[in-house]
Amino acid sequence: MSIPLLTPPPSGEQAIPFDELVARAEAGLPSSLPGNPTKIMVALDVDGTLLLPEGASERVISAFHDGVAAGMKMVIATGRGVNAVDPVFGYLKASQGWAVCSNGTTMGQWDPQLEGGRRVVRRHSFNPAEAIDALRQVMPDALIGSERDYGYAVSAPFPHGELIETFRVESMENLRSTPSTKVVGRAPSLTREEFSEAIAQTGLVDTHEVAIGWTSWVDVGPRGFTKATGLEELAEYLQVPHSGTVTVGDGTNDIPMLQWAAHGVAMGGADEDVRSHADAVTGSVENDGAAALVRAILNRF
Repeated sequence: MSIPLLTPPPSGEQAIPFDELVARAEAGLPSSLPGNPTKIMVALDVDGTLLLPEGASERVISAFHDGVAAGMKMVIATGRGVNAVDPVFGYLKASQGWAVCSNGTTMGQWDPQLEGGRRVVRRHSFNPAEAIDALRQVMPDALIGSERDYGYAVSAPFPHGELIETFRVESMENLRSTPSTKVVGRAPSLTREEFSEAIAQTGLVDTHEVAIGWTSWVDVGPRGFTKATGLEELAEYLQVPHSGTVTVGDGTNDIPMLQWAAHGVAMGGADEDVRSHADAVTGSVENDGAAALVRAILNRF
């Protein structure tokens, strides 16, 4: 099954021997990383980090499972909502795990023993009216989505394949008045550059958490909630010390967690702005950079 539009375009990074990537990652690991694997939490972004358009590679799947078997806390950290994380565990061939979703507003646990196979442990909602109004003022024709328990309430259907969750078209009044964990805006007719300029005009960066995707798509969340705050909550919940926190990602919404972690690692496909906030850089998703990082950590035990 393919994953349309959620994953960034290929990085163009030349093929790098996997052993070389592992050695490079080992050399960059901090000496303060705990010697007990149960005190290590590895938080992995999804799109552009774990998943290729066709899914997860065998190296990624193997590294993820070996990390779990060693006792490490292998965590998904994503802008996706809870419902869109379900297939991620499917791609990883895993039935148990933890995830920080919706750019940090939601924390969930996946376990077949739970009703429905998962539960939301914590959720932080906000009033979406201000964000929706700001987007519509600058881009009146933009598609608006407001995250709900079931998926998304939307102003109109998004382009085919862009919302993998359940969605329902609702009135703008309902979109504005119902608490949400994340608002998304999409303007298919604009280039990413034009879209970025429009988002800058909204002023939302001063009042909300804003992350622009690989297309003319924006995530808007409540101020002060990011992947970093979600992971900090989860690390405390799982009793993992800060010295044991490792994060890896490639997008602008990954910057807070790269800065927060004891060891933040940017993917080879990340742009220079994202890389500048990381402690190290691994290979691209095409070269299994995330798997190389996990292997490097496992090699210490």
